Amino acid sequence: MKIFKKKISKNKVYREYVDILNGKLQLSYREAEVLAVLLQLNHEWGSMVKETGNILSTDVRRVLMRETLITKTNLARYITALKNKDVLISTDKGNLKLNEILIPEFDKDEKTGETRCEVKYILEVV
Repeated sequence: MKIFKKKISKNKVYREYVDILNGKLQLSYREAEVLAVLLQLNHEWGSMVKETGNILSTDVRRVLMRETLITKTNLARYITALKNKDVLISTDKGNLKLNEILIPEFDKDEKTGETRCEVKYILEVV
């Protein structure tokens, strides 16, 4: 097994994570940018997101537009594209949430104490 390791700063971890997944997701640059901010907000505002059951609350949309410099109309287009690619999925209550398989899990390396996120990508050759 080949292992690629890269050190990145905390403020770039979600963008780097999305870049890794993008080989499979095939997101545009802006869609990837929106997903990276959504993942970051999901992590930072986890309790609020769970409480409301909606990753796209008004507060989250405001932060998304501010961080990405995307207009409200264009954000709606990117959200639709992420829904069509199963990145965002509907809940029973009609809200949207991130697809669980795309949410990164962080842990601490027992030997070094470094925080890390591991992604395993399996290519099945047919």
